[in-house]
Amino acid sequence: MHVEFLLEEPSAEAALTQLLPRLLPDDTWHCVPHQGKAALFLRLPALLKTYARRMAHEPNLRVVVLMDADADCRKAKQQLETLVAAAQLLTKAMAPAGQPFRVLTRLAVSELEAWFLGDRAAIQAAYPRVRAHHFKGLPRDPDAVPDTWETLHRVLRKGGYYPASKAKVEWSENIAQHLNLRPDGNESASFRYFCQGLVALR
Repeated sequence: MHVEFLLEEPSAEAALTQLLPRLLPDDTWHCVPHQGKAALFLRLPALLKTYARRMAHEPNLRVVVLMDADADCRKAKQQLETLVAAAQLLTKAMAPAGQPFRVLTRLAVSELEAWFLGDRAAIQAAYPRVRAHHFKGLPRDPDAVPDTWETLHRVLRKGGYYPASKAKVEWSENIAQHLNLRPDGNESASFRYFCQGLVALR
């Protein structure tokens, strides 16, 4: 299986570069990052049509579209599913039970950093000066945090990291390599759905 990942931003590529060798150890993959959600949506129709043509000759090709849900998870998911359907491709959500599909649409809820906040041990492994009390007051469900990258930045600043500015690509790479991939290893449901979707994509 070869999987093409269409991503909203470079920080997602940084995270997946660490995660995919563990999630897809026997497969090949390629990440296509964009400079924000608007840029991804602008290119998606043409990209999906190109993949639809390729899939007619490449039976092992799969496509994953990953972006932040931001404020409206349901709306973002519907927009993605509509674009995939317009390219005459079948997603996991569209496929009848038991029917194979070749496109997976997934959301980081509400942002990619929720995946990191869902595994506090991974944050502390990447940034050892972060202590348990630096997470005080945060909900256990990271997908319920509306300002996830700002929240993660505050936690890291409390540990003495990134005092002046954010570094989303750097912390994505550093934390993702420590993320627990067990089904019960992350509090973020959107991260678990992402991992489960990759398994089903076969």
